[in-house]
Amino acid sequence: QDRRFLSKAPLPVDLLVGGWQLTVSGRRLSGRKLQLPNALVTDASASPVLDNPTHDRWFDTSLFKQQDQYTPRNNPWFYDGLYGPSTWQVDMTMTKQIKLNRRIGMELRAEAYNALNHLNFDIPDMSVTSANFGKVLRKRSDGYDGRQIQLGARLLF
Repeated sequence: QDRRFLSKAPLPVDLLVGGWQLTVSGRRLSGRKLQLPNALVTDASASPVLDNPTHDRWFDTSLFKQQDQYTPRNNPWFYDGLYGPSTWQVDMTMTKQIKLNRRIGMELRAEAYNALNHLNFDIPDMSVTSANFGKVLRKRSDGYDGRQIQLGARLLF
């Protein structure tokens, strides 16, 4: 056997712990660009981007106030550097091939999506009239769920 560890293990031990393969993949995405609402900007020369945003204050909300109806927009839709929270997750797969005889084998699989159970947050509340304006309160729901585990077996012949 060409294995570095447990190469001389007894057959029952080898069947249980030998020959597993681990695959790990990860992805990290920068935050989505934030589109600001139709609000009155109190200081048009200022940028709402904060150096150290927190979930309680993602951008400077003091620059915005509710705009009167039918008032032309005076702020840009986007500001350079104003993005929502970044996202990341790690997926893992463990597989093992077992030869049952010369012609028949079996593959065992254990897959974990978001294996580290990392919570990814959505963009902040962008409604100027909301008490939570500029706060990050929700988790992302577009494919960034909590940990999911899937087990499978496949007969090969």
